[in-house]
Amino acid sequence: MTAASKRTSKAIGTVVFAVVMAACTFSTPTPSKAAGPAHVQTALGGVLPGASVLPTAVESTVITTDLTDLQLGRYGTRTKGTFAVKASGSNLRYRWQQHSASSTKWKTISGAKARTYTVRATTWPSGTRFRVIVTGKLGKAVSATAKLTVLLPTKTPAKDAAAAFGLTGLRQGVDLSAYQHTPAGRVKLKAIAAWAGEDGFTILRNGSGARPIKQKYTDACTNKTRRTGAEPVTEDCAYARLADAARGQQLSLGHYWFNGWISTIDTTKKQLFAGGFTPEASAATFVKYLTADGHYTRSSTDPLVLDIEAGHAWTKTSGGKKYTVKLRAWKPAEAVAFLTAVKEQLTSEGYQANLYVYMSANAASKLSKGEFVWAEVAPLARLWVASWGTNNGRIPDAEPKVGPWLDQGGWSIWQYTSNARIAGDGISTGLDADIAKPDAWTPR
Repeated sequence: MTAASKRTSKAIGTVVFAVVMAACTFSTPTPSKAAGPAHVQTALGGVLPGASVLPTAVESTVITTDLTDLQLGRYGTRTKGTFAVKASGSNLRYRWQQHSASSTKWKTISGAKARTYTVRATTWPSGTRFRVIVTGKLGKAVSATAKLTVLLPTKTPAKDAAAAFGLTGLRQGVDLSAYQHTPAGRVKLKAIAAWAGEDGFTILRNGSGARPIKQKYTDACTNKTRRTGAEPVTEDCAYARLADAARGQQLSLGHYWFNGWISTIDTTKKQLFAGGFTPEASAATFVKYLTADGHYTRSSTDPLVLDIEAGHAWTKTSGGKKYTVKLRAWKPAEAVAFLTAVKEQLTSEGYQANLYVYMSANAASKLSKGEFVWAEVAPLARLWVASWGTNNGRIPDAEPKVGPWLDQGGWSIWQYTSNARIAGDGISTGLDADIAKPDAWTPR
């Protein structure tokens, strides 16, 4: 190596040493017990002999899934819900807090020490805020603030449905029976009329075939013991009174018959339950009550409804043997027989017949071998459909399924809840409430 080469090599070595020393001087962290031994790395990417590697970021308590707002109904099937968080860290502890809508002062909730907290609409008022403080070995984290909204029954279901589904001309009302005219609580039609408005209505139970023949039962209107006769029918004990009161409040009327015991349902040889009664005989009884006590005239266009639902199981004893039979819902052929008989009797006497059936949306849309079960009934009668959603007294998020009635204009009356709450109605529990399309009282 020449002298010039030696001088150049020495210079390069000096520069490299200076760079390494600079890296050692400016990159060495201050050792601490918390961080462990210091790790020294050179500017050229190497590690000095005897030195450790630099530490990674220090861990801490972190909320990985935060709180979100919660919406419940004051009544119905969704009256409680759960706030929840997920957090990372060690030795985690949870402390839930709340404050009211009118305050900003957080208060610790006694006993709330899990990562989830279940709230009930009956316990916490709408607008209450919640949060959770998560504490661990590596520190603490505070969740986002979540708001609880408690939905009350609507006072304007017709307007709500019109806005939600683009409908016009809707009207609102309730359906009533003797169960709203008991000694414990008698419904006040004046309050119903005030809530329902100018085009309000009520649909009344006319009668029922739900009790077997020669059967003791408690009269809902008086709490006294009664007994059915040789026919499995009873007029609703509140029908005439409620019809009078509804007319007095200028409410439009509808009338329904609860399907009941008929010979095709009674499986006993001696007809212990139905006594040979038929759909046609049920229709004749319905019309008798209607024209006698329902303010029904030859100019009336009131909805006339067959309520298609299952009833209770009853037990009869004959010859020392017990027979138990459950009242099933009527089948389409039985419904056709009833509807046809009602129409023939009324029209032959100069009346109109605005025929309906009532059933759940699931029943209305039921299929058998790819065909709608109620296809033969849909052209004969309009649909009053029950579809409650979460049943919180408000219009559900979607319109009801209607099965074969889709080709008949869909639903005409929609029972949207059994939890309507109407101020001053005299009833401590919820009412069945409905909305109706503008042509619901116009016969086809």
